[in-house]
Amino acid sequence: MPTVTGNYGFFSGTDAERARDINALFHDDDVKAIICLNGGYGSARILDKLDYDYIASHPKLVVGFSDVTALQTALWEKCRLVTANGPLMVTLGGSDAYTAGQFFQGLTTDAWQGPLALPAGRKLTTVVPGQAEGPIVGGNLTVLTSLVGTPYALDGTGCILVLEDTGEDAYRIDRMLNQLWQSGLLSRVAAIAYGDFTDCPNDPGDFTTDQVLDYYAHLAGKTAIKGLPVGHTKDKAFVPYGVKVRLDADREGASLTFIDV
Repeated sequence: MPTVTGNYGFFSGTDAERARDINALFHDDDVKAIICLNGGYGSARILDKLDYDYIASHPKLVVGFSDVTALQTALWEKCRLVTANGPLMVTLGGSDAYTAGQFFQGLTTDAWQGPLALPAGRKLTTVVPGQAEGPIVGGNLTVLTSLVGTPYALDGTGCILVLEDTGEDAYRIDRMLNQLWQSGLLSRVAAIAYGDFTDCPNDPGDFTTDQVLDYYAHLAGKTAIKGLPVGHTKDKAFVPYGVKVRLDADREGASLTFIDV
């Protein structure tokens, strides 16, 4: 699109220009999916300029992660549009076989059934045992927290909440999860699925990020797992946000299964 090679301060174009690109893609019947070039910061600034009524009646996949969480969350809340966690174009070229395979399979799948495939050597682990079903939604913790109090905030009632982040100290992870707790999101969801939290250190003697994640899962009293291949790492599952899943977690391990019909 015209703005992807532009330069406007932090962004590739003005808010109006970037929103116009998104609206134009949904109006173009030759476009079957929208794959974001890059993340960083900025998608939240165009949310008030999108044609949600038209988008709702002309659904298309929007693929990305990180900053794209703001766009994906707004499209879910305003349109119930299924979007997808997947690589950005700037990361796809360096993807491993798992991520690339997930990406191309995801683009060509029209029915979501069965367990989520995991990279070799990775397994899902239980934080809080239990079973839950609901639409899988979420994404980047920092971005989701920034939407609290806006018209585009994730409601999440009855959903399986995915959370991931990178480059945030453990105390910042705690601060953001506390905000999601106090705002009511962690009480409304059916379960929590933690993705990758990379480069999230703690000072000596402080709580670790893992301890923080465990604390809020238990505080919420929700079924919770860790290890979902979602986040700022080379292993990226193609997860269709909005599709119904079942999460099973016990002492032996955990699984996430697509049950969309």
